[in-house]
Amino acid sequence: MDNRLFGLDIQLLFDAVVNAAFILLLFFIMSKLFFKPVREFIEKRNTAIDADIMAAGALHSQSEQLKAEYEMMLKEVHKEAENLMSLSGKKALKRQEEVIARAKQEALIIIEQANEEAKLEKGRVKNEVKQEMASIASVMANQFVSSRDPFREALLLEETLKEMGDEVWNN
Repeated sequence: MDNRLFGLDIQLLFDAVVNAAFILLLFFIMSKLFFKPVREFIEKRNTAIDADIMAAGALHSQSEQLKAEYEMMLKEVHKEAENLMSLSGKKALKRQEEVIARAKQEALIIIEQANEEAKLEKGRVKNEVKQEMASIASVMANQFVSSRDPFREALLLEETLKEMGDEVWNN
């Protein structure tokens, strides 16, 4: 046995068979005691993870749906706000036009009243001028009657015309 590389004898074979039997027995015991519970734990964990993934997917799809609804509602609110702003702008323009129209009417009324007052004042001034001219004419007539001198009459007429002024004759 000395010329062999290693001693392959019956004891070695017996030890190898016994070690293999113990390993198989140990594997069987381990599989019954440890592997099966570990597999069950892993299976339960995988089931729980799958359930969590499904729940997360459902929550995600629900949140996407809520997000889409929110964005749609937000767009509607923006449209409604734009409509309200447009409507209020139109109302403001209409109100502005009404105020301007009312102011123009009042201005026309005031102008008509001023014109009417001016006409009345002009008529009153004309009457005063006529009365003044009548009084001047009567004074002049008295002076003409009192003096028979033609030169003096011409002077009195010229003097009276100067007193009346050019403005009276122009109007």
